[in-house]
Amino acid sequence: MLKRLSKNNFFLNIFANLVFLSLWIIKNTSKWDGVNEEIIEKELIKKKSLIVLIWHHQLMGSTFSWKFKPKLRPIATSHRDGQLSTLVQKKFGLDPLLRKKNNPTYLIKNISKAVKNGDCIYITPDAPHGPPKKINTSIFKLCQKFNLNIAILSFHTNKYFRINSWDKLKIPLPFSKGIYLWGNEIIQSKDFENEIDFNKKISNELNKNYEKIYDYF
Repeated sequence: MLKRLSKNNFFLNIFANLVFLSLWIIKNTSKWDGVNEEIIEKELIKKKSLIVLIWHHQLMGSTFSWKFKPKLRPIATSHRDGQLSTLVQKKFGLDPLLRKKNNPTYLIKNISKAVKNGDCIYITPDAPHGPPKKINTSIFKLCQKFNLNIAILSFHTNKYFRINSWDKLKIPLPFSKGIYLWGNEIIQSKDFENEIDFNKKISNELNKNYEKIYDYF
């Protein structure tokens, strides 16, 4: 039923408004704290774009963490889930970069423009369909092409529920305590000669950072 409704743009917009309203309530009734934000601020002084990475199951609410001057540009797919995410993100003032299945150069051109403008790119590396916590996008090639470094982000709230999706997506609840934990270092993409070592490092840092976030509760 929901899948059929989501194919209709009218119902998709209604659903996006409901998701936005829910997240707005969660955002404004909860207490949010950012950890290691000074690391990001110091890096952004260089006026150089970053890639921000977070596992997909922490996606819901994580974009509240962006308090910095450059634009944060999430990458979204053109399928229905991606369209819903794009609509909600736009309502929060974000400007997503669309990935088109039959036009791989479309995203690259838009990323190029974003990087030239000094925007930061936001990616869930195990999206769009998993498997969870496994990098399946060519972030290494993206970093090499545009000379981008990586910021690791984790997000958690003390009150949440999970939905039965491929990644067991966590949905924050109102009146929660939320923590955004940035990694202890900016990962320099030039330090890696191949994608295998790069992906191993990124996966380890994402997992380690997420485990560490529980220390704040």
